[in-house]
Amino acid sequence: MSRVGKLPVIIPENIKVTIDKTVITFDTGKIKKTYQVNSLVKAEFIDKKIKLSAVAKDDSTAPMFVGMDRSNIKNLVAGLNIPFKTTLEINGVGYKAAVDKGILTLTLGYSHEIFYGLPEGITAVFEKPNLVIISGDDKVLVGQVAAEIISFRKPEPYKGKGVKVSGKSILRKEGKKK
Repeated sequence: MSRVGKLPVIIPENIKVTIDKTVITFDTGKIKKTYQVNSLVKAEFIDKKIKLSAVAKDDSTAPMFVGMDRSNIKNLVAGLNIPFKTTLEINGVGYKAAVDKGILTLTLGYSHEIFYGLPEGITAVFEKPNLVIISGDDKVLVGQVAAEIISFRKPEPYKGKGVKVSGKSILRKEGKKK
């Protein structure tokens, strides 16, 4: 079995867990999430810990599913406890963003504004006019939304204009020489 899959997932006190064959349900009182475990994986909830193991020990593909399911469950529990955040930085003259009723409006130097509907469970907050903080309880969805917003105007290497993850450096190129 994989090294990751052997480790139990510790559940905080504020999350209630129920396991029904291959479906694990997490409930915090406000948010209710379900996770479908692979059919080759058996899940047990003992002493505020979820332990995963392979159903068939002789199957060579079962350990990778145990490790993958364990990582996904750990991320789901972590997101329910403390939401995941990604900070995007918008660089450029006249580049700005605003959010209104779940619709993100981006002005990124095109002849038109870009309207992006935020998915359910994702929120966008502005710290400064050029910093957008995307947060949510699903790690994959937060990363996907951040990647889609970056794809509207990727940072270019000469002036550094565009949308990028805050703290990430851009490989800058030298301009024309005379």
